[in-house]
Amino acid sequence: MKVIDFLNILEGGIPTVRIIDANVPVDHNRDNSGVMACAFLDSILKNTHEWAAFENCEVVRFSVCHEVSHKRYKELGLIPPFRPDLTAEYELSELQQKTYYDIYIDGSTAGDGWKK
Repeated sequence: MKVIDFLNILEGGIPTVRIIDANVPVDHNRDNSGVMACAFLDSILKNTHEWAAFENCEVVRFSVCHEVSHKRYKELGLIPPFRPDLTAEYELSELQQKTYYDIYIDGSTAGDGWKK
């Protein structure tokens, strides 16, 4: 299945979609290795020209990743959320949660338009 087909069937909540190069080794310490793009699903579907480099790539695998972070991560010296500029889906007292739809592709098949 191509990325564009997969994006068209995703819905629900306020998910954030990350396009990740499946060829990059996974680091569970949350570095940004392999992440090629990240934005809200609604933004992607409205601004398809920004994601054109990925739309014809084959989806290698898919996962849902939940991120829980502290609102005052800077003050407390904690690991920052992956995209602090994106609004959290839920706020629980001092914590906030985001859900990422991680779409893994073969990064070598991405078009020239993506920001490396």
